[in-house]
This record gives sequence, C-alpha cells and structure tokens, in this order.
Amino acid sequence: MNKILFTFTTISILFFTACESTVNYEGVDAAGKFFPGEENELNGNAYVLADDSAMDIVQKSTDAYNARDWDAMKALYTDDFVENSSEGMTEYFDNEVETLNMDITAMLPVKIKGSDITRVLTWAVEDRLFQNGQKERHNLFEIYYINEEGKLGGWNQWYRANPNPEFTSHGLPQGGKIYTSNEYDGRPLVFSNRGEVEIMEEVVEAYNNKDVDGFLKHFADEWVATDHEGNTETRTQADARVRMQQWFDQSETIEWKPWSIYALKIKDTDPGSGITVRSTEKRVGKDGSVWEKRLVEWFYFDVDGKITRFSQFAQDIKTEE
Repeated sequence: MNKILFTFTTISILFFTACESTVNYEGVDAAGKFFPGEENELNGNAYVLADDSAMDIVQKSTDAYNARDWDAMKALYTDDFVENSSEGMTEYFDNEVETLNMDITAMLPVKIKGSDITRVLTWAVEDRLFQNGQKERHNLFEIYYINEEGKLGGWNQWYRANPNPEFTSHGLPQGGKIYTSNEYDGRPLVFSNRGEVEIMEEVVEAYNNKDVDGFLKHFADEWVATDHEGNTETRTQADARVRMQQWFDQSETIEWKPWSIYALKIKDTDPGSGITVRSTEKRVGKDGSVWEKRLVEWFYFDVDGKITRFSQFAQDIKTEE
C-alpha cells in the first residue's frame, strides 16, 4: 500500500492548558513556521487554521479504509493518487488484511500562508488483523493533503508499534537478550544494516566460483576461525590465499547454498555485528570424494566492516533409503 512509513521514537506536541486569565488567544490568527528551505517560496510562512470541512473528508477516507472499500476511497482522492495506488490498495484490501480499525483521536486542519493545500494533522490508533493471522497495533501520526478542489492527494505517516504481544505479532525492532560477563549483559539485539547481507552474498558467490581474491577481500588482514570439529586457528590473508587456492584446485565443484542470512548487533554498542548463515554445502573432489553438510556459520564484522572471526557448526545429511 502507498503509505509512506517512517519509524519514529517520539513525536513532541505542545499543549497549551493555561486558563484564560494568563493566556489570551484574541488577535492570534497565525502561528508556527514552515521552513523546507530557501528554495521553496513558502519558506518562513506561518500556519493558519483551515476549514473544519477538511476533517470530514479525512474521516470519510478513514471510514472507507476501515471497511476496506477502495471504491469509496477512490471518490475522495485525486486521479493521480488513484492511478498510482489502485493495484496496491486492492491487493492489500482483498488479499492481505482481514480487518482494519483506525480510530482517530484528534485532528487539526491547517494551511501554510500562501498555499492552497490544506494539511490535516491526525493522531490515531490502528489495529490490523491479517489473513495469515498476524496482528498489529500502531500509534499513528499522519498528515493528509487536500487540494483546492477538496480532493485528497495522499498522506505521510509516522508510526510507533505497540510492543504488547496481545496486540502485535508482526515483529519488533529489537528483541532477544545477550548474556555476557561485561556491561552488555542483558541487552537486547537489533538488526544491523551495514550491508552485511550483501557482503555475505558476494562471499558465497566467490566461494562457489572458486574465486580466492573475491572471497578474501571481505576478510581482515588477520582473523580467527573455528571449524565444525572445534579446531581454532588464526589465519592471515597470505596463508589463507595459498591454502584456499590448493583446496580449490583439488575440487571439482563446490556448492554453498544459504537458506537464510541475518545480521544482528547488541543494542547501543559500536557498529560491530554478528552474521548468521544457515546453509547446505556440497564439495565434490577431483578424486571423487564428497563432503556434504547442513551448516550454521557465524561471521563477526568489525567496526570497519571486515570479517575478523568465524565459527562453523555442521550436521550430516543422511540419504533417505
């Protein structure tokens, strides 16, 4: 669906709750400031309240959304939005969600001085139940855009997921726990996003192609490796290059096939991350020998994005009779 989602930690809202004896709103017809940049002709302009009828349009859109009624929504939106969104919204309503319930708790229609666009700021809580059983609850802040013809042109959405498992089962941005003897003990894990998955895909491709240079370029000058038999040794680029080339020369084929790759790190630490690769590997030697295992392998990426540690766990693959 064509919602623009931006995860946020906090939305700060300024509430004025003083009594009339200390705050006087008479004569205040504009407030705030819009500053997208000096290249924008509206830069520096203040906000003014817009007509309440804009809220009715947003509420009608919300009611149609809750009913999963795309035909009713289309009547409220511009032709461009409908054209760009029809396929995604139809798929979402018909084949993904079971029920939707967005409950708007507050709305504020405003305009920027000099603009014909009305912006409706909304605060809401939305519950989503998907056809696969997944459920989500989000606290939402949204800005809807309404043109001078009274048509919605789209919206921006910021959300915060409710962590209560009673309402949310689609996953959270952090979880698990690390057990250590240092200051990180008890901290949750978060996904890392430094391109580790893409790097591991390159490592796998180079390995299968028996490309020594392509494989080793992602390793540090020196790293510690532990194989599936528990043997641990320190390897360098120089000795690994010689050993790998000899090994590749003795191999007829190598097939390393990942099932999954995921990168995790301890929350609120340096960028160092651990990458877990679940896979199968089959090596056929030129002498006819076959080595085939199910593998779980762990690669540690240092702060510079280089692999400095590697551990391997293996399981035999038994042929069914």
